Amino acid sequence: MSDLQVKIGDLTFDSPIVVASGPLTDSADLIKKAEDCGAGAVSTKLTLFKQPIKGYRRMFAVRDLYNFNCSDKRNDFEEGLDLVRKTKKITKLPVFTNIAGNGDDLDSWQTIARAMQEEGADVLELNFCCQNMAFSEEAKSAGIAGQQIGKQPPIMLKIIKAVKEAVKIPVSAKVSATGVDFVKSVRAVEEGGADMMACQGSQMSVPPIDIYNGGVNKMANFGNSAFGAACGPANKQLGKKLVADVVMNSKLVVVGGGGVENWEDVVELIMFGGTLVPMCTKLLWDGFDVITKINKRLLRFMENQGYKTLEDMRGLALKHVTTPDKLIVYDSLPHIDEEKCVACGKCTKVGSCVALTLVDKKIIVEESKCFRCGLCGCLCPENAISFSKPA
Repeated sequence: MSDLQVKIGDLTFDSPIVVASGPLTDSADLIKKAEDCGAGAVSTKLTLFKQPIKGYRRMFAVRDLYNFNCSDKRNDFEEGLDLVRKTKKITKLPVFTNIAGNGDDLDSWQTIARAMQEEGADVLELNFCCQNMAFSEEAKSAGIAGQQIGKQPPIMLKIIKAVKEAVKIPVSAKVSATGVDFVKSVRAVEEGGADMMACQGSQMSVPPIDIYNGGVNKMANFGNSAFGAACGPANKQLGKKLVADVVMNSKLVVVGGGGVENWEDVVELIMFGGTLVPMCTKLLWDGFDVITKINKRLLRFMENQGYKTLEDMRGLALKHVTTPDKLIVYDSLPHIDEEKCVACGKCTKVGSCVALTLVDKKIIVEESKCFRCGLCGCLCPENAISFSKPA
């Protein structure tokens, strides 16, 4: 029988799914709901040693595409400690606690780290990724924060070393990929002595605007705009790439993803080397029940495919990834399955293709004009186009 359990050191996770730090993990009661629905762990809402600027919880979403916020509520020091304390009293979930000190003031990082350890946190998640903490003169005078630190690997390294010296529990670094050489960040995290690395799949983005009203901000409860974080399904492929980057360039345990919606996304992230898979946006949209469904489908997939544990499929995709100079290229033509084809003609609309035509309700492939690109097969709504591969 297949098993979703993950073991990392002395910690056991009953599912690979971690509810990521955010609005979903800002109260013990919500975290209890996550546990009841089968989450393997949670990362509590960001706690700051000192607030650089006041944050406000305001969001905007385009379903199935992205979730945008340019500000969010964050917990003060005592508030964050209380959240961990209450969570540990009512749940048995492993708790990552997302924290940030004052810029590169190492004492502040050590202080908050020790305090979280004393309250029962299982893993410290150092926040080097938040895009919404330091974009005003007031914030700059209070010191760098979030993503600003994440763009400077030497500073990250110093902070990680200082925190590791201060605590005994595992340390994870959550790092942004926006505007950085991500592999350099990975190496700095490992050199600093972190036990894990959490990949931040969200990207710095512009706010949604109303083009019929002079470009004003569309967000319901903001009168103006700021650049901010775009999370969600639009970042899926980036998230998988980041996981692969960490695995291919370090020995760090990876908590990684971005835009996870379903069990297939979880499988892909594990096959690219991930150990734990964070979720946020889909749960914001559709609730914690999504976790229950993913766990059930994930188990069914594993049993059907003969995987006993998640470790059996971890990293499988990486052996099929290479550099552009070593690509194996097949010269196969599109095959049209006439039983599946409904002659909708959508494949003939591909802008770069002149090889496919619809004649008497039948798709004709003109071999001399076909580049064998494969796009028609991806876009066919009936999955009626395939490309054969040599045995």
